[in-house]
Amino acid sequence: MAKKKIKFAFTIQHGENRGLTSGSWRVWTNKEDTYVTAVTLGDMWKVSLHGDSAWRVAVTSEHMRSENPIWPKTQDRAPWKFEPTRFVDGHRLAFVIATTRGALIPGPISTDDVHIAVEDRWDVITMAQIWMTEPGVDIPSGVRLTGGPLALASGRRVWVIADIQEVPKAQESGAAVGNMIEPLLPTTHDVSAPGLILRGVNAV
Repeated sequence: MAKKKIKFAFTIQHGENRGLTSGSWRVWTNKEDTYVTAVTLGDMWKVSLHGDSAWRVAVTSEHMRSENPIWPKTQDRAPWKFEPTRFVDGHRLAFVIATTRGALIPGPISTDDVHIAVEDRWDVITMAQIWMTEPGVDIPSGVRLTGGPLALASGRRVWVIADIQEVPKAQESGAAVGNMIEPLLPTTHDVSAPGLILRGVNAV
């Protein structure tokens, strides 16, 4: 099965902060597995959704074989593991990449990416939701389709959909000098699916 990728970034597209971005993200499939990573993470970290069994965020095996890996070789290279989400009416929300407004910084804008529009406001979180559908099932009409479908060996398909969520009590912060990625798990956070959220890093 040919490997295809969905390429996207979160980017402010209008106004005085036009061009602030998250950097590039990639979603791809191979056989019955779905993978997610940020381009800035290189070959170090990726999300692996293996069929209906092993879902995790882990240091890649390729990086662990390098001369100076960032993770101790004596420890489990997958520090974040989670249960696969369930299908409801042939659909399941598998994983979510989200960003706060404060995590966007100046950076290169790739023409290879689909740029998910981020509003220049602090009270919303913008998301790229990774959905899976059973064979023959489509995603609902009217959604903000970012990319897909990508095929899995079983006939299931993978889609990326953009959405937003309001955060009424969010407060404006100063311009970020970088960003960090925080894993979110249903067992420890109030979320319906596992994911990653980008947060801004501010100068001291």
